Amino acid sequence: MLALLAGVLSAGVASAQPKSFLGFELLDLDGSHVRWRAKPGQPLIVRYALVFEPRTFTDARNCGGMTSIGKVLATSRIELTTFRREVRAAFDMWQSAADIQFVEVHDPSKAGILIGAQAAPRGRAFADVKYRPSATPVRDIERSLICFNPAAPWKVGFDGNVTRYDVRYAVAHEIGHAIGLDHAGRSGQLMSFRYDEKFRGLQAGDAAGAAALYGPRMPELPTAASLQRSGG
Repeated sequence: MLALLAGVLSAGVASAQPKSFLGFELLDLDGSHVRWRAKPGQPLIVRYALVFEPRTFTDARNCGGMTSIGKVLATSRIELTTFRREVRAAFDMWQSAADIQFVEVHDPSKAGILIGAQAAPRGRAFADVKYRPSATPVRDIERSLICFNPAAPWKVGFDGNVTRYDVRYAVAHEIGHAIGLDHAGRSGQLMSFRYDEKFRGLQAGDAAGAAALYGPRMPELPTAASLQRSGG
């Protein structure tokens, strides 16, 4: 089944506060929360890919038609290597906060999260989440799509102009939807509805929301080699 999700950011547009605000809000799709799930005994690794060829998803509302991410980059004169770096930094934010890992692949058919341009430009950026039907309170995500308006202006970094959105901020926000988080009020969190340039990374509520779904990121245990190098 498909959750029809509008994950768009707006500059200066207010939204209602969630009824019980804990710094984050989980997606509620047909009465259930959603999350990615690992196979038993394996770490949770979600693969993502950039889209470079036209693709159609008849079961998606916001990203039903996707085309090359290159159209977004060309309009805003952003190099592919720069965009890929910003996307990786956005995934790393979430990876550092919760027990979930993200790996880029070049074959979209092997990716759980696809990132591309809108075939029919509108808004700024959107996400679609498709989940597997089940009777459990938390359903498994099957696929997430993130699509950007190639006609809208994009940038890398903050310059105070909130009519042109920062790529890293926007990608990280849409990733939040893609892993199961909803908007968290008007402002104050990266997952808030309003785009501003007060911070460029996850806030406490964002990290708490990711940890609520996937557990907190566990520190890596030192290996024998690392202990020897440190004199431990």
